[in-house]
Amino acid sequence: MGTTIGDLVRRNAERHPGKIAYIYGTDLRHTWHEFNERVNRLANALRDRGCRPGEVVASLTADGPVLNEVFFALAKIGAVRVGVNYRYSAAEVQRLLQHSGASRIIVQDDFLSLLGDSAAVEVIGCGDGCRALGAYGELLDASVPAEPASTVTEADLAAYCYTTGSTGRPKGACWTNRNVVESISHTAFEAGLRPDDIWLHCLPGAGVPGLLAIWNAVLGWCNVIIPQFSPSACLDAIEAHQVTATVWVPTMVHAVVLEQQRQPRTVDSLRKIVYGSAPSTPALIRRTSGAFPGAELEQWYGSTEGAGGWFTRLDDAHHRAALAGEEHLLTSCGKPMHHVDVVIRDDRGQNSAPGELGEICVRGACVMAGYHDEPELTAERLDGPWLRTGDIGYADEQGFIYIADRKEFMIISGGYNVYPIEVENALADHPAVAEVAVFGVPDERWGERVTAAVSLSPDAQIDLDQVQAFCRGKLASFKIPRDLLVRDQLPYGPTGKLLKRQLIQEAIAARAAASSAD
Repeated sequence: MGTTIGDLVRRNAERHPGKIAYIYGTDLRHTWHEFNERVNRLANALRDRGCRPGEVVASLTADGPVLNEVFFALAKIGAVRVGVNYRYSAAEVQRLLQHSGASRIIVQDDFLSLLGDSAAVEVIGCGDGCRALGAYGELLDASVPAEPASTVTEADLAAYCYTTGSTGRPKGACWTNRNVVESISHTAFEAGLRPDDIWLHCLPGAGVPGLLAIWNAVLGWCNVIIPQFSPSACLDAIEAHQVTATVWVPTMVHAVVLEQQRQPRTVDSLRKIVYGSAPSTPALIRRTSGAFPGAELEQWYGSTEGAGGWFTRLDDAHHRAALAGEEHLLTSCGKPMHHVDVVIRDDRGQNSAPGELGEICVRGACVMAGYHDEPELTAERLDGPWLRTGDIGYADEQGFIYIADRKEFMIISGGYNVYPIEVENALADHPAVAEVAVFGVPDERWGERVTAAVSLSPDAQIDLDQVQAFCRGKLASFKIPRDLLVRDQLPYGPTGKLLKRQLIQEAIAARAAASSAD
């Protein structure tokens, strides 16, 4: 029948009942036995309320006990979990709930206002999501800790993980139990994680990072969970709990390094820093090595459609080689991990030769079953067992993979994916805007800055403050433009194609000029 997500937590409770599974914030701790009992109580309570296999249940919380317990409880009874990012606007949250078909949502009090008039969804409040758990806590107290009877198999759906596609509409990647177990297990083994590790989790767990909040169930190590990222909170947690490994996006790495330089903590326990979502610069890698001299550095590349993946890994030896003179390696996302096949295909679907650009395609048991309620998009992205990632890249003679561009000019800002069409659609509603193009510009702190270029309606004016104010409430904060170019008209080529690359170069030049003036 194969291992299911629910099996992982149950087996840890049987093997290591007294071992600490989770530390939340500064001092809330749950052993594997306690955690499994809480999961069972929630699973049984939801089943008693009529939740059935295949039913879609959403969660809208900060990282903490509720987020993790919901993931495992739904898996044990065969329901489908949908994580909702609390940084989304109310309109985005409501659109996602409607698209997913969620029948109920477990929501932290702080985020109740995001639900709006979601009358068709049963709301279960969970207080602060950590200690004062409101109705959620009452459900657990009234339920029983016995293992729920289950017929869940590895082929059953476990989650819809949402990413916003280049068309601007929601895309829910369908993850089966097998997808999740394969992804987190093989990545943990390849990265050399151990049962005695202490993992720091500080990424928003609604989407793919939610797997890193629960993947300690693979080998039974301890996860330290902080509800929201801050560099000081990360360093305090590393020092207080003797954290041995963590993952950050480059924006976070930059912030943590600055904080460690400003106010050093004892970080000798940290042996592995993983970063992902974007390449890093040699300068940042050198600063990171100086701030954390005992830590190995790794980069991982994956995607929502591969249940995280993770597909490739640039390991510590490659980072050391880069710092010793082979700096080009830092522009690579590494070599394929052992649980996936990775190839580069040209426009004809043929494998590209080393050095030739093509689409990165991946095959493995972690690849999603498809997109929820999107058969055409599923057909575009799945070619038999192969996932077409939508990323353009190439492989060199040694097998290193390099991402050269993102299809549809996807932006990665602060570790979040931002698709230009979404921002363009929002800005196009402004009465002063005649045309709009949105793209990313390289940024040391954020990876890429969301930048908008507009031409204006007759006699109209607009500035960046007005653009940002107009976008608030329509878009998540990380999608709102940070820079603005105003042009008489946007540039188009002879075939009528918008010349975004020209705009990107103009924006880079404008930022350089502004920096020189400062």
